[in-house]
Amino acid sequence: MIIIERILFLKKISIFSSLSSYELRKIAEVVSEEEFAAGEVLFSEGDFGDCMYLVVEGKISIFTGKPPAIKILAGFEKGHFFGEMGLYDDKPRAASAMADVESKLLVLRKGEFCDLISEFPMVALGIMKELNNRIRATNKKLHLIEKNIVDSSSRLYSRDYFIDCMKNLLNRAQNEKATVSFLSIHLKKVHFKENSHSEADLEKIQTELIKDLGGCLDSFTRESDMICRFDQKSILVMIPEASRKSTLKFQARITDDLNRVLIEFESAKKLYSDLEFRTIVFPDDGVNYDEIMGKIETA
Repeated sequence: MIIIERILFLKKISIFSSLSSYELRKIAEVVSEEEFAAGEVLFSEGDFGDCMYLVVEGKISIFTGKPPAIKILAGFEKGHFFGEMGLYDDKPRAASAMADVESKLLVLRKGEFCDLISEFPMVALGIMKELNNRIRATNKKLHLIEKNIVDSSSRLYSRDYFIDCMKNLLNRAQNEKATVSFLSIHLKKVHFKENSHSEADLEKIQTELIKDLGGCLDSFTRESDMICRFDQKSILVMIPEASRKSTLKFQARITDDLNRVLIEFESAKKLYSDLEFRTIVFPDDGVNYDEIMGKIETA
């Protein structure tokens, strides 16, 4: 971007909108341009922060946690800014940032910012006002995030939350040329041995069984793995950086224990069922989210 383009862009951003053309030019002269690929991490939670970012093109997600089980706190697109706390204190970043798509940003460093506010204090006032609004919004977001976990003891996540994490992980894996494996565990031919139960009874029992199977799986998974109740009769396990061969080995390790849970449950509830396994691997079975999801839904 040439200087005049930067000035016009900065003028549209809330914290700079009241500044004069001369003041905007001073800011435009000290910001730098950076580009990030889809899935690329700009900074990680705990990193030292010394700059603020302004989105020229693309989309950036702010998240906490370790992939793939991340919690999206906010999303920023063209005309938005983030990372402003890096200008005010020397504390580590409270969250991470990742490019959802190929993105172009302007970066304002702490040293240049300190020089600016000594001359233009209204810039600092504008950022502080926006920061207060964001703190309130983030607190509400964190409260809603907790509702995404179906059962913390079994690590069964909701489908919507799981899919958000899945999209972010696949973006990152595509950028880093890494693999991601999915193991689908499906309940087949679920029915009661006696015909004295309703469909509502069956759905309730299936929910209990899925929870028990999820609790069993929890003892086999790593911190980076995720377990989801994908639909009424299925559990989906997402395993980062795993090949088809290693995922099949994982399946072999869990099969006896899952069947044991199933037999005990059948005996107690007078229920009959069976388990069907299927492995889907990125990028072998699909090179993007849509292709992988298509394979999962037909598993």
